[in-house]
Amino acid sequence: MDPHTRLFSLLEEAVRDRTFPGCVAVVSRGDAVVYHEAHGTLGDHPSFVAAGEPASRDTVYDLASLTKVLASTTLVALAVAEGRVGLDEPVPAPWSRACPGATLADLLEHCAGLAAHREYFLDVAPFDAAAVLERVCGTVREAAPRQRAVYSDLGFMIVGAWLERIFDAPLDAAFADRVAYPLGFDALPLPGLGFRRLQVDAALPSALERRIAPTEVYDEALHDGAPPSHLAVRKGRPLAHGAVHDDNAWVMGGVAGHAGLFGDAWSVHELARAWLQCNLGGIDAALRDRFWTASTVPGSTRRLGFDGANPDGSGATGTALSPHAVGHTGFTGTSVWIDPAAPGGARVMVLLSNRVHPVRSNDAIKALRQRFHVAAMAL
Repeated sequence: MDPHTRLFSLLEEAVRDRTFPGCVAVVSRGDAVVYHEAHGTLGDHPSFVAAGEPASRDTVYDLASLTKVLASTTLVALAVAEGRVGLDEPVPAPWSRACPGATLADLLEHCAGLAAHREYFLDVAPFDAAAVLERVCGTVREAAPRQRAVYSDLGFMIVGAWLERIFDAPLDAAFADRVAYPLGFDALPLPGLGFRRLQVDAALPSALERRIAPTEVYDEALHDGAPPSHLAVRKGRPLAHGAVHDDNAWVMGGVAGHAGLFGDAWSVHELARAWLQCNLGGIDAALRDRFWTASTVPGSTRRLGFDGANPDGSGATGTALSPHAVGHTGFTGTSVWIDPAAPGGARVMVLLSNRVHPVRSNDAIKALRQRFHVAAMAL
């Protein structure tokens, strides 16, 4: 079986096994795109208006934590390139209350001492980003800066707010103006990469109903035992469709430093390749390599915003990629990885899916991701 067929069969099998309803994958080697295919459907639950319709190459997915690297980290790098902020700059007030002594680099490397996650959405009304950030500031830190690495949404909530101060603009506008527009992502009915700011009871435009893949279905009948806590905040909303899946980002109005970005696989690939080829404003090779340098925190796989492959093979890429690879995963079933030292030419590998449809408890994608990267490296 040739490598293209092997990868195609792997993703078709993942659909049949209900790892996800559907997905879109893009893989490039050097300057050549060697794979770009859609598999499965947009979604299959009856609550979804287009249940059973096939996914397509331009299907838009909720990128979840890819927001951290594609939006927040890219904007930080642009700000550093322009001299607006330094990586060693201390976290300013009021956010310094949450992580005294920490720097911007510490936030990006997930070693500022912050907690991993808190369910702020349980006591904040939609859509009040300031109230969430106030609660972040009041959350007691768990360690001193650079003592240990703990993957933290809280840190990137702060990064997002800090970027709004740096650029004197809302985060979604800064991303659109400084990243999406220069790369040509503004030409589509929905930008190839962009945030979807939420409004109370605003319906998804009909033109986007069959473009955006849905994520979670909020139905107690889909859960055994007591309903999970997040169902309460989505009461009256049958599913997340074009509205961010992350619950804290949802009560923040859909625009946050840790989650909220939507996009299609090609646009994710092109932004990743722009990092690889230094085609992003003033981000030159030296600055790119600084962002791709491994953290010195003991046991950390982190870079500045990016993650790296785990040496023991336990991460999303297994042992398929080189030690120089960088990337990130997203809770909804998304990932992007760049391996600049791959044999036969640098690789960019994107896999977007909605594995949380209809429920977030499906975690079969963990094993599938490793198999995907093995197959992608063979192309």
